[in-house]
Amino acid sequence: MVLTLKVKECYTKMTKFILKYTGTNQPDLKKMTAILDENQACILDNSLLPATALIEIEDSRLPHLKGGLDGEWSIHPEKSYRIPGTRKFIKKSL
Repeated sequence: MVLTLKVKECYTKMTKFILKYTGTNQPDLKKMTAILDENQACILDNSLLPATALIEIEDSRLPHLKGGLDGEWSIHPEKSYRIPGTRKFIKKSL
């Protein structure tokens, strides 16, 4: 007899944050990536490293991440802005 276990799928909310270095010296990227790995965060955009990175992390792990970054890094939620349309409208006269 073979028993198989079905893994229950678990969905967690992942949120994007901007991670910005606020220290005066060169940031320790090895330490930063170790803290991100420890908290299961992933870097989405590293084009501005070593100063800034876009990361994605579970909401429940955010306090642990903030505690591990020692105040040298600030973390802010990603904001999106609505761009106004440029389509021209003709006003009809009454």
